[in-house]
Amino acid sequence: MRIDASGKQCPIPVIMAKKELEAGTQDVEIIVDGQIQVDNLTRLGDSLGRAATSEAFENGFLVKFANGETKVGAAAVIDNSYAVFFNTNAIGANNSELGGNLAKMAIFTLSESEQIPSYMLFMNEGVKLVAGDCEPQIVENLSTLIEKGTKVLVCGTCLSFYNIKDDLKVGTVSNMYDILGAMQEVSKVIKL
Repeated sequence: MRIDASGKQCPIPVIMAKKELEAGTQDVEIIVDGQIQVDNLTRLGDSLGRAATSEAFENGFLVKFANGETKVGAAAVIDNSYAVFFNTNAIGANNSELGGNLAKMAIFTLSESEQIPSYMLFMNEGVKLVAGDCEPQIVENLSTLIEKGTKVLVCGTCLSFYNIKDDLKVGTVSNMYDILGAMQEVSKVIKL
């Protein structure tokens, strides 16, 4: 089955493909415009046990999923797991300088913690913590968390909105589907 998702932003192509894969459809292919959609679809395939490959196709890409059995409901809640969600580039709203320093200290503290978060999630202005003219210490501390097993997901739509997509310093360009899925997978979400 070939799905035409050209012109559609993530997470729409992911949702379209997921519906067919979870229904057990074989020979699933999807046409998308850019590399971000390809990366998101590849992660979807991995999470469902249906590896994806891509190739150039017309003005975009054709992503093909391997045939086989789809692992439905693969994401289960892990006890004591948590995600940290930043939707701003500061903690608190009264003073941006203080809030920026608090965000930097929070990420450092997490990188030194015994119980690291399963996910660090960045949306809206929070993407400015990991892209553009962000603090090198934040990049270093998030890299430490990644080495320890934390997944860092950054909203691609938000990066594009702030025109800093090409300046991402750490983490994986992601989408609403993956970020909400990460929130559902863990036992709690901490919003900073």
